[in-house]
Amino acid sequence: MSRRQVFGVSLLLFVLHQLLQKGLSIHLPFFHAYLDPFLSMPIVLGLLDWERTRRYGWRPLIPWEIAVVALLFVFLFECGFPLWNPAFTADWWDVPAYGAGALVYGSSRPHAQV
Repeated sequence: MSRRQVFGVSLLLFVLHQLLQKGLSIHLPFFHAYLDPFLSMPIVLGLLDWERTRRYGWRPLIPWEIAVVALLFVFLFECGFPLWNPAFTADWWDVPAYGAGALVYGSSRPHAQV
């Protein structure tokens, strides 16, 4: 599966999950807790890859860059926001979800540059 396909499937799953959760009030606790962090990585990384390759003509993201983006998300959402505002709660089980999403995106093959 290409990175573009992983991005598309992730975006579709994210929209479907939001429709189920907020539109139809169907709550699936495990998915409600961990699907968003998992899907955020392929979505954000896909947008970043698109900007780099299509807009600037650079090479696709390489593994260490993907890892840095995932770590930035962990520090921002699990450390930074909870310190900044008590309304945010750190959930350290989100860390494996971010990591798994980054691994799924990173293990898919980069799309060919056009």
